[in-house]
Amino acid sequence: MKRLNKWMLFLVIMLVGSIMLAACGKDEKTEKKSETNTATESKKQNQQTPPNESTVSDAAPPIKEAENLPAKEKKALLAVLDQHISTFNKKDLSGYMDTVSKNPTSFKYDEEKAYMKNIFDTMNIQIKPENVVIIDYKKTEANIFTQMKTIVSEAGKKKKKIEKVSRQINTFRKEEGKWKLIATYAMETK
Repeated sequence: MKRLNKWMLFLVIMLVGSIMLAACGKDEKTEKKSETNTATESKKQNQQTPPNESTVSDAAPPIKEAENLPAKEKKALLAVLDQHISTFNKKDLSGYMDTVSKNPTSFKYDEEKAYMKNIFDTMNIQIKPENVVIIDYKKTEANIFTQMKTIVSEAGKKKKKIEKVSRQINTFRKEEGKWKLIATYAMETK
């Protein structure tokens, strides 16, 4: 039974990561085409590279803040992200959904609301941002990179905690003067 609980908690963490990251939906054909094109380009590049030179870097490129980001918009974007996270942690469904667009691109609003209600009613989950950077900014849309720690606590006398760190990009759109979440994309950490 203990082993089952550990697996359940692990699955919950992955599930919450998926929720918070509301996986973007591409159709399989597009992904396969992209993979094929990438593989073909990689083959061509490897054929052109002398044997002693490497074209692959082990280091991830640095995450940089958008250069054209006005201070006022930065403050507004960070405030809505903070509200999104704090209302999630408080299990405040109304406050959480206030940060979400009625017209999201990577999930459906009503399904997100029902799913989050279920999560809030049945699980003890906290999320904590560890690194937040606004990486892309346009007047009506912005992408925020976040390294997010997810903590799932098991109910009972001995509360066991499982922690997982994920990297995500949240896309916000300005709607009627307010920033609203329209998409979340997950990146798995090693």
